Amino acid sequence: MRLSRLQESAVFVCVTLLVSWGIGALWLQDESRYLLLRVLMCVPGVVGLACAWLFRRETPAAAGFAFTRPIHWGVAMGIPLLYAVVLVAIAYALRPLLGADFIHYTPEAVQRGMDWLGQHTGPAALGVMLVILLWVSAPWLLVALAVRFHWVRRAGEALPAPVSGLKWGVAGLLAALFVPFGLPGELGEEVGWRGYLVRRWEDRPLVALGILSVVWPAFHLPIIFSSTQRGHVAQNITFLLAIAAAAGLFQAVYLWTRSVWPCAVLHLAWNLVNPTVLGSVYSGRPGLFSGSVWVFNGEGLLGAVVMGAVTLGLVWRWRARSSFPGAEAPAMTER
Repeated sequence: MRLSRLQESAVFVCVTLLVSWGIGALWLQDESRYLLLRVLMCVPGVVGLACAWLFRRETPAAAGFAFTRPIHWGVAMGIPLLYAVVLVAIAYALRPLLGADFIHYTPEAVQRGMDWLGQHTGPAALGVMLVILLWVSAPWLLVALAVRFHWVRRAGEALPAPVSGLKWGVAGLLAALFVPFGLPGELGEEVGWRGYLVRRWEDRPLVALGILSVVWPAFHLPIIFSSTQRGHVAQNITFLLAIAAAAGLFQAVYLWTRSVWPCAVLHLAWNLVNPTVLGSVYSGRPGLFSGSVWVFNGEGLLGAVVMGAVTLGLVWRWRARSSFPGAEAPAMTER
């Protein structure tokens, strides 16, 4: 099936949003079914891989599943922590104007734990959260290394010809590593949004950003109709604007690394760090810092402003590059 990349993108977006909204509607009927949210997060990846094969006969490897460099993973893990520190600093700078209740330190409000680490409160809970980040992303690292160093192919070459098919047992073992952690929702999103959509437009990053800054917030629409966010108009608007602004950062990470793994690690780290430090705009629960959470949160008003400034800087950079012929070699021609 031969379609232009604009048509391919339109099919991907429409199918992804329709399926995810349908799952979101089921979740809204019973918000205790958290598994449905994880399924919803996997939709972009499934649809993206299907579209890549249907339209261009691309294998999943085209999305970028090989290990890149340690610095890519380290930066992806560190960005959310840096972002949280910046937002806390800005919030405290505004505190004399907005009052002591705007933001205050509440370490007793946060508790994180694992079976073999026990329960911890306050700053120690942040340390546990970092351990969880490393623990959950460890299988991702193994799969990335397996792709980078061709473990499955090498296993087939090492086995006698009659049983070379057993090489797929290596792939099965790697897939089994994901089972204890449930559905990898963050990875599912990144395979679709960055590994498919941004990759389609990597030679025209402003077009990719224009699409994603609308589509990614739209993907999150079921959240604003949840029981904890329904009716909070200003909060929901800033929440969607913060997501739109964040599209630029995630796109930049993918274009820098050409891999979905750092993007997925960034996504996972963000989902762990932001609520632990700055509270949750979803449930209203406080983090290490409490107060006007929906204002100073990374998915709130200050988050939208700071991330918007980052995205504007990226737009300026991408526009500057595109003004010089040959500055960016097209990764894909129009079909």
